[in-house]
Amino acid sequence: MADTGSPRGNEPPDRVAEADRLAGFAEAQSALVLAVTADGQTLPEIGTLPFVRHGDAFWVLASELASHTRPLLDRGEARVALLADSSATRNPFARERAHWAARVESVERGDERFATITTALRARHGKTVDLLCGLGDFHLLGFHLAAGHYVNGFGSAFLLDGFSVVSQRRG
Repeated sequence: MADTGSPRGNEPPDRVAEADRLAGFAEAQSALVLAVTADGQTLPEIGTLPFVRHGDAFWVLASELASHTRPLLDRGEARVALLADSSATRNPFARERAHWAARVESVERGDERFATITTALRARHGKTVDLLCGLGDFHLLGFHLAAGHYVNGFGSAFLLDGFSVVSQRRG
């Protein structure tokens, strides 16, 4: 949903409504942005990957050829962000966005969840998923969301715990 860029006044936010808005925003996005720092590096590796939300996690297929995949597997943690399409944003300063700290889980092909989650990925992103699942360098990774922030306009910023809105951020 594009933001009008106008403040919402002094009314306290409805945290359930904001959590629903966040869920709708996440569903409308097709790719996430991630940042992970490899051991011994000071600058993060950054990537963007198509995802599906399954349960309380975002799931992706990540290739070992990508610079961000090995650090994801080794460290087991990352930062994950969703950004509204800039063409749907009237004011870039009020761009709808969310980001979280996340624990990374790798699911092996023999795990019964692999087929369930890749079926959900296929339903969302098409049959390219079948090709990627057949390539040995691709890993099914889940991002289990922890603390984060959600911004959906001027004066409308929230602290998150996964997809739960904890409180409104105040300056």
